[in-house]
Amino acid sequence: MKDILTPRERFGMLVIDEKPDRCPVIPLITSHAATVSGIKLKRYYTNGEKMAKAQIIAYELYQHDAISIFSEVGIIAEAMGSEFYYPDNDLPILKNPALKNNLNDKIIIPNPKRSGRLPVYLEAIKYAYKAIGDIVPILAYVPAPFTTGMHLLPPEKFLIDTLKNPEEIKIILDAVFEATIKFCFEIINAGALPVIVDPLASGSVISPAVYKEIALGYEQRLIDYLHRYDFDVILHICGDTTPIIENLLNTNADLISLDRVNMIKAMERLSNKMRLIGNFDTGALLLLEPEEIYRTTGIMVEQLKFAHKGYIASTGCEVPIKAKTDNVLAFIKSAKEKGWYWV
Repeated sequence: MKDILTPRERFGMLVIDEKPDRCPVIPLITSHAATVSGIKLKRYYTNGEKMAKAQIIAYELYQHDAISIFSEVGIIAEAMGSEFYYPDNDLPILKNPALKNNLNDKIIIPNPKRSGRLPVYLEAIKYAYKAIGDIVPILAYVPAPFTTGMHLLPPEKFLIDTLKNPEEIKIILDAVFEATIKFCFEIINAGALPVIVDPLASGSVISPAVYKEIALGYEQRLIDYLHRYDFDVILHICGDTTPIIENLLNTNADLISLDRVNMIKAMERLSNKMRLIGNFDTGALLLLEPEEIYRTTGIMVEQLKFAHKGYIASTGCEVPIKAKTDNVLAFIKSAKEKGWYWV
């Protein structure tokens, strides 16, 4: 069936609890856009105009329902002083964390308009918003304080200190929180919707106790801060969130994007309060043939599209950089066909 609404209209109806023509289809097409547009990854994540053009080219090919300004989760830590290595054809790699000895090192609160690659993101948002923002939501992914914190200290030390020195970790994360809300403010000013991503708070990385004691509180504070702008907030956590699924209700997020969980059980526990996003296996998107992707996507969407507060058909995590375009097209075609509400 032919779409009736634009992607922006469709997303707008979802967040006011009205059924759109079909469920929005928003696979997490981030750095994969560089592959689609034929540019080196390094150019994608160091040049805002290139990033925006790559996202627009991907949108023109795939016709999905939002574009995603993002490359990797180290961006705020880099602006706060951590050093990253930029391979030509891979994402930035953490080289030297800004902090070596916790509070003995100075914590920098960056200026989003000047520090690190934060201006790259802002330039990309402004370019994309001017080009297609009237019909397509512009999503900008922002690492939550816990995930940024693990890029400010050596990761092993950060994780150990969440157990041995949690109060010192919280002092660091308080500074990260301040940096994050400054970045979010500029993202909103530029025309995008901040999406909070906290992959390193996943049950695949930390225990439920550490999540509840440290990461959850910063997700709550950030989401509550964003609610003052009167829009619905998306939280994405990669990996297995089954051990913390009950706590997700306490994040105050309006939409929850999930990866490696049983979505039927997640729907039972969460969908009366949160809209669900997810969770097609990105490994399958990389390895299966289009026919099988089309079939399994259809099953997923038919099971989830009537989630009480609404549903966005998506991948569990980022679309693999080298995924075949035919595979992504098969996912989107199936999700659109099976996600129809109006008859």
